[in-house]
Amino acid sequence: MKEVKLRDIADVFSGLSYRRYLEDNGSEFEVIVQRSIKNDGIFDDFEQLTLKSDIKDRYFSKNEDVLMKMNYPYNVVCCNREGLIISDRIAIIRLKQGFSPLFISHLLNNAHIKKQLHEHGNNEKTPHISLKEIKELTLRVPDLDTQIKYGNLLNVIDEKIAEDLKLIRHDRNLKEGILNKLWDVD
Repeated sequence: MKEVKLRDIADVFSGLSYRRYLEDNGSEFEVIVQRSIKNDGIFDDFEQLTLKSDIKDRYFSKNEDVLMKMNYPYNVVCCNREGLIISDRIAIIRLKQGFSPLFISHLLNNAHIKKQLHEHGNNEKTPHISLKEIKELTLRVPDLDTQIKYGNLLNVIDEKIAEDLKLIRHDRNLKEGILNKLWDVD
């Protein structure tokens, strides 16, 4: 296991400040915004926007981009969709050869990294972190084969968590429905 700085294993830059590109007669785009990146690697709920079409390629998602919210709680996902626009306040982490994006995304969601982010973050009402501070994160990384194995295992666990959460939501709705039925009895 070796210790590395994120800046040494990836290119890290910010997403597009899309407000400058809003245009009524432009093209329709799906945009990754803050709410798109959720806890436990959940990645959905994109914004549909009409924007100018002269947007640089670097702002479009690539398969296996690692995306990190720069605002607390600093959630991280491994992108599995190409061609979405990545908005500002999201760090785009494009890893160099020899590093598993899936593993690194899980690692960046770990408590040790969250602690580093908390130490570097500001004390505002909604804490946020800068790109410079993200680049300075210290990671402990095993060899690539181990990264791939752990990344796949952790993904299976995240999928189980997502299914369990769906069951919990269903059970809560069922409970609420039963209680609401009591009000309809007369």
